[in-house]
Amino acid sequence: MKQVAIITNFHNYDPGHSLCRIVANQIKMLVAAGYEPRVIVRDDFYDEHYEYPDGVDWWPVVPGPQAELNERATSHEVIITETSGAELDALTDQLRAALDDRDVVLTHDLIYHSTYWKYHVACRRLALERPDLRWIHWVHSATPLAPKHKLGPFRRELDGNFGKFPNSRIVAFHEEEVERKGRQFNYDPGEVVIVPNPTDFTADFEDVAKLAVDGFGRWPGLWDADAVGIYPCRLDRGKQPHILLEVFAQLRRCGWDARVVIVDFHSTAGDKVDYRDEMKHWAWERDLPVLFTSDLPDAGYVIPHKAVMDLLEFADVLVHPSRSECDPLVIPEAAWKRCGLVLNFDLSPLHQYAGRAQFGKFGSNVNLLTGMAGQTFTEYEDREGYMTGVAMGIAYQLQNDRVLALHREIRKRRSLRAVWRRLEPLIEGEWQ
Repeated sequence: MKQVAIITNFHNYDPGHSLCRIVANQIKMLVAAGYEPRVIVRDDFYDEHYEYPDGVDWWPVVPGPQAELNERATSHEVIITETSGAELDALTDQLRAALDDRDVVLTHDLIYHSTYWKYHVACRRLALERPDLRWIHWVHSATPLAPKHKLGPFRRELDGNFGKFPNSRIVAFHEEEVERKGRQFNYDPGEVVIVPNPTDFTADFEDVAKLAVDGFGRWPGLWDADAVGIYPCRLDRGKQPHILLEVFAQLRRCGWDARVVIVDFHSTAGDKVDYRDEMKHWAWERDLPVLFTSDLPDAGYVIPHKAVMDLLEFADVLVHPSRSECDPLVIPEAAWKRCGLVLNFDLSPLHQYAGRAQFGKFGSNVNLLTGMAGQTFTEYEDREGYMTGVAMGIAYQLQNDRVLALHREIRKRRSLRAVWRRLEPLIEGEWQ
């Protein structure tokens, strides 16, 4: 496992500064994977607004008082004085010590921004001293700004190898900027690597919701799913959560990685336990990943309402096939969280959502012809075929509704877990 450092010039964690959040998420990814990253910060760095994970090696450096002038200068002005050379030499010595036992260095705007010019020159010196040290550079702006032409006597240190930083790769966030960023900083196309910026989407989730999403060692979790279905309900048979399983089993049979969460509150005794066991066995036989939240630690009877809302936010679609409801709260809650909706057409109170939800016929305790109490029975000549039709309706919406489609794409491409799959090979793999 490589030894990793991250170079910043942060004074503190500023939640309004996107770079701080990006670096914080990189730290989370590294620590979660077993690394102990060394994070280089200013000597006056303080952590007032953020709690970093354990396992971080903080290393303060002193860039010199002249750095303050450069940071206060307007229009990215670089101020060179008679003390700049000595400050630069001192910073080089400090960074040499900080990187002495490191294999890979992650930088942010170091090769781009004027306020980093001393760090940039110092790191160029170290890159020439240590060809074994690999550098991965992030540049967080599309403007063609680089301070080289403003550095006076220090400019020549940035001109070697046509200005390209030695032993390095530059990150593009997506395919569209690969050529532009490569040309701007003199990298060949094969030296531009795509690593999207990650977001910790569940950072503010309740702990029990995080356990459900991450898998807690007992089920696959939700991050990699093509489709996440959810249904909060008590396990009365009239709520019909087994229909959600049937629909998602057909979605899975059609090639989708479909997974299900049933938030089963108030279901700890009697037939509710038997019903849950029947559904678990049915899903196991069909290789359908299903989580009942009652299986989560300390969640057997109920989970906090915020955790339910968190899981609705994470999911793609609420399937609500209940036979008997007046005005179920979970439907507007799911709509508020921008879930897709699959509702029971046979239950007439749900017709209030007509035109804004997908419907299936699942029977009800209302006479659909009169609108009065009674029964509506739906029989299927081909039950699996019918559930496949409902599943394909979900698939269509998840692929073609712009909000639902982008929600899925962001989960699969921009989470910490997804971005780590891009970053880890870059850190550990061999460069040609």
